[in-house]
Amino acid sequence: MSSPSLRALRAFAETSRTGSLAAASRALNVTPSAVSHLLRELEQALGITLFITRGPNARLSETGERLGRRLVSAFDSIDAAVTEARYQAGDVRVSALSSFLTLWLVPRLTGFQFRYKDTRLLLSTGTRPVDLAAEPFECAIRWGRGNWPNLEATLLFRDRPVVVTNPRLLQTNGRPQDLPRLAARTRDSDWPNIAAALGWADTPPILTLETRALAVQAATAGIGAAVVDRSLVTDMLTRGLLAEIAPDPPIATAEGHWFVALPDRLRIRQVRQFRDWLVSEAADAGD
Repeated sequence: MSSPSLRALRAFAETSRTGSLAAASRALNVTPSAVSHLLRELEQALGITLFITRGPNARLSETGERLGRRLVSAFDSIDAAVTEARYQAGDVRVSALSSFLTLWLVPRLTGFQFRYKDTRLLLSTGTRPVDLAAEPFECAIRWGRGNWPNLEATLLFRDRPVVVTNPRLLQTNGRPQDLPRLAARTRDSDWPNIAAALGWADTPPILTLETRALAVQAATAGIGAAVVDRSLVTDMLTRGLLAEIAPDPPIATAEGHWFVALPDRLRIRQVRQFRDWLVSEAADAGD
């Protein structure tokens, strides 16, 4: 028996991970026939049968399943090591919610860069919470209640929803409750909750956008009114770009924006500096 090639082992790992030759071929950027050839090569090299059935949805044997699990774990470790090696020692890879990144973090980044010149932030945004144990990020900003298993969570500020709109639109509209409503798909409870707090009728929005950041952008353009966490738009309110309608008393929420990281990532000086800077900025921006 000959030693199996790394390409054959990788082909089998991807077939085991995805469950089909077609999906494995897409992951490896080769043809399904090439994957099939590599799998036959692997079986010949090992002298064992790895499949019960073949075809588009091949079924693994018990031996094949055990080998597949081990290989998937091994190649994941290799991929993580390679990805980490691509970054400089001073890099901090951050996953942040798009609204937090766009409305709150980016306007303040100059201050961080001036203070910590040896640290480069690599920012990624999305609505999906990343798996910090499996994906190449040192830390993340999440929205919620702070109860994420195995993560160290530091509260930046709790959610305080208000209605915001272009000041000109508010001046020309006789009744604030009649402003066209702009909703965020990721926060479908925003308008029902704040309408109830303000004593307004729960009317449907005229436009639904993906995130609060996009809804705020549309509100700034004078299209209508959006619901957003007041802490995210404090600067825009101060500069007169937006006007707010706030319930009194404010809506009490358990959710907020949190800095989260695995405990071992907090041993990295740059990650701790970024966390502490965020906490300081959040305290300075509080009202």
